[in-house]
Amino acid sequence: MKILILSLCILLNTAYAKKVKFGTVAPAGTPWAQTLEDIKKRVKKKSKGKLKIKTYLGGQLGGELEILQKIRRGNIQGGGLTSAALASVVPELDVLELPYLFESYEEADYVLDNHLFEVFEALFAKKDLVLVTWAENGWRNIGHKFKTIKNPEDLSGEKMRSQESKVHLAFWKALGAAPQAISTAETLPALQTGVVKGFDNTPLFTLAAEWNTAIKFFSMTKHIYQPAAIVYSARFWKKTNAEDKKILLDRGRALAPESRISVRALGDELVSVLKGSGIEVYTLNESEKENFKKKLLPLHKEMVKSIGGQASKIYNIIQKAKKEFKNK
Repeated sequence: MKILILSLCILLNTAYAKKVKFGTVAPAGTPWAQTLEDIKKRVKKKSKGKLKIKTYLGGQLGGELEILQKIRRGNIQGGGLTSAALASVVPELDVLELPYLFESYEEADYVLDNHLFEVFEALFAKKDLVLVTWAENGWRNIGHKFKTIKNPEDLSGEKMRSQESKVHLAFWKALGAAPQAISTAETLPALQTGVVKGFDNTPLFTLAAEWNTAIKFFSMTKHIYQPAAIVYSARFWKKTNAEDKKILLDRGRALAPESRISVRALGDELVSVLKGSGIEVYTLNESEKENFKKKLLPLHKEMVKSIGGQASKIYNIIQKAKKEFKNK
């Protein structure tokens, strides 16, 4: 009888163990991967092994849009995604992708953490997503195979890889380029074969995805500050008990600052690595940056109207919060 009871207990414990699949295009060996590894360890420890997060890095479960759809359907339980990808189902996130919306890391942190979390938490919930915390991709810059990009005119007619996002496509068109919407996994082959001549992304992602191997020039335009987010599937969440939810939320919003620190700490070092790999890195001067802003700032009003939903309300919240930040 004791053996039977023991066997039943083992079976029940095994059945109770939940495997949480977590997808991202973030490559291994990056601060993003380390953040997820830390979450995995804490969840396993706090649940005493009853909850096990399995991470699929580097797009193993598909591109960002594929991962997002799998999360919403409940095929996988969670993921780490850029705001541009998440905007395909929460359109208002495209507001955060507007070029030259933020002037500094500190300003972006203040607005996101103090004024926008609850707003987007509610919008995510309507789209079968549970927002856990903000994360970060960082400042996007422009890489090119054949020339240094110093002014918008340098992009005229150039075929450039664009993230699969309404705002990103509009960004390239405003600069006179010919954007090609290409997934993360397909970008390097597209660069190597000449389908596109360049792209925009952060130094960290450029190196992690090895896109640097297909370019010779990298211009520090810092035109878009791109947040990311860690999310869970609402379908999975509804089936999860309160105790497990508390564990899976880990430290929730408190994860954002340390995640950002780990990404930002690599800043200058990554630029040095780009230079060391034979890439000519150029930083725009103020006059050149103003030339980009003249082309891109008019996009704000146009895109906010195009995005619809609560975009106008969110844009106004951002502008008010930016003034509040400057007057702190």
